[in-house]
Amino acid sequence: MDYKFKLDKFQEEAIAYTRKNHSVIVSAPTGAGKTLIAEHIIEDCISRGKGVIYTAPIKALSNQKFRDFSKKYPENTGILTGDVSINRDAAILIMTTEIFRNAILVEPQSFAHREWIIFDEIHYLDDIERGTVWEETIILLPPHMRMLALSATIPNIDEFVSWLSSVHKFPIKSIIEKTRPVPLHFFFQCNNEIFSDFKRLQTSGLIKKDLKTFSHKKEYAPIKSNRMDTIIEFLNKKNGHPCLYFSFSRRRCEELAGEVSHHTFLTPQEQEKITGIFNSLIDKFNITSGHLSFLYPLIKKGIAYHHAGLLPTLKEIIEQLFTTGLIKLIFTTETFALGINMPAKTVIFDNMSKFYGRYTSYLKTRDFYQMAGRAGRRGIDKEGFILVRVNPNRIDTASLEDIIYGNYEPIRSQLNSCYATILNLYKIMGNKIYDIYPQSFHFHQAKSWAKKEVLGLFKRKISLLKNTEYIIGEKISWKADLAAKVYSFELPISELFDRGILDGLDEESLFITITALVYEPRKGEQRPKLNKKIKRLRQMLTEVIKDIHRKERDFNIRDLSKTFYFHLSQYCTLWFQGADFAKLSKACHVDEGEIIRYIRMSIQVFREIYGSCTISPSLKIKIKNCLKKINRDEVDAEKQLRQKI
Repeated sequence: MDYKFKLDKFQEEAIAYTRKNHSVIVSAPTGAGKTLIAEHIIEDCISRGKGVIYTAPIKALSNQKFRDFSKKYPENTGILTGDVSINRDAAILIMTTEIFRNAILVEPQSFAHREWIIFDEIHYLDDIERGTVWEETIILLPPHMRMLALSATIPNIDEFVSWLSSVHKFPIKSIIEKTRPVPLHFFFQCNNEIFSDFKRLQTSGLIKKDLKTFSHKKEYAPIKSNRMDTIIEFLNKKNGHPCLYFSFSRRRCEELAGEVSHHTFLTPQEQEKITGIFNSLIDKFNITSGHLSFLYPLIKKGIAYHHAGLLPTLKEIIEQLFTTGLIKLIFTTETFALGINMPAKTVIFDNMSKFYGRYTSYLKTRDFYQMAGRAGRRGIDKEGFILVRVNPNRIDTASLEDIIYGNYEPIRSQLNSCYATILNLYKIMGNKIYDIYPQSFHFHQAKSWAKKEVLGLFKRKISLLKNTEYIIGEKISWKADLAAKVYSFELPISELFDRGILDGLDEESLFITITALVYEPRKGEQRPKLNKKIKRLRQMLTEVIKDIHRKERDFNIRDLSKTFYFHLSQYCTLWFQGADFAKLSKACHVDEGEIIRYIRMSIQVFREIYGSCTISPSLKIKIKNCLKKINRDEVDAEKQLRQKI
């Protein structure tokens, strides 16, 4: 691989180790150039006729990497996720980590020609919801494969490498780069003033040192509201465009965009250019969305918003507009920071706390810098600007200092193997399955009481599976074959099948059932009224899930199996019966992007069920017919990826 510029020392070192066939862990700031190391491995594999796997934590990032690599290596790029399969035999195969984990459990031989796996955002191993998948994948990695793991933040990298060395025989090296190619300069907005120094904010008297010990009975001078106009003045003064503004609420992103809509960041010529691009892309992909009427006048002024509630194709169009440099200010949720190559000159934080799946908390230092690291474009900017909006009633200086100037949080194991993983391992190992836990990162770093707790849960899950005849002797049963295919929804699906319910449902009810299983209502979401048919279906399914939960409680298993939520049922009926997406989204109380996401999740579950040799031929026919009716138009993820934006 020829480089038109001088490599940084950490890049040279990492590439040198990969040439020696060493696995490599790279910890370097966002924007430092970690992807270049991955591209070296990719090009080396292509030149030698070998294959490489590229994994990403979420589908949106997998899709973006597919587009990026397809431009650079058009004949050698494929993707395999739950709802997309394009060119799966290509030299570069992009996968979500879950799909790769599932595949190496069931058919490890299919990766015989693939020499490398690249783990993007390896710190996701610490994620409460998905971290266990990353850990299981590393444990089960085929012995001939080498790994490149990339992250902006692994403070306990020595501990991580020590664990990897104990699990795998291949040589492994760690590379640490702490210097950012573009330095960051911090600013704070409080009392509608901009502070260019944290100490000045501390001594201003506007913000308390510690909210926990602060008595609300004390009287303080009233605080002025932080205004967006003040931020716009700051950006103009600093020539701080383009700017990424992070908010952790979809609605807040839209509200903020509306709040600045009286500003224009583009010249008349730029306005004409961006509206031309936007209109042509909207027409090209035949997009009808409730957001268009609000987005169009914003985009004409160089403003946009971006979040998971938008149609996937509309999100991609906004990303494309941002890369042109014509979007000067974009309001977005944190997913925009996750590996998506959209650098800016300025990053703004609306607040310093977010919902972490099960609780709301101040930002982790790691997450703060994942987002802040988007500021400062290498080769373009001499410095990047970070602006934090401070509400004295929501954060104190001690917490703010911890987030910005504290140490990154170490990666902690989140091991919690699901039933499908256990069944697939049992199929291979039988009662030797208990030998797998000492190979885990959890065993390597946890205290003895925590080890007993996790191993105890593992054993109780196996006891339940034996008690319910998913495991008979040292073999898995016929119904376990289905459960082992359907990750995250094992017991509900297999029990419905075992009781003959799945076979007895018509195609429309089958679709409603699967969508009800994958759907997760948002906090405070109201239950819609259901017709008699869906009420009867809900009653039947509720009895099944109650039985499953009763059994799980008997075995003291935490994180009970997913229950059914029927919030999308009537909209599923509309979609199944052929309604266009404009009609569906107009009737639905759920964001457009959410509707797409849950129907696509249902499609993935249908395909997993279809892959089981246990189900009846008649159920397979129903699933095929169902997929034809629902995997169309805006929902068709594969069609979206094949389109060139």
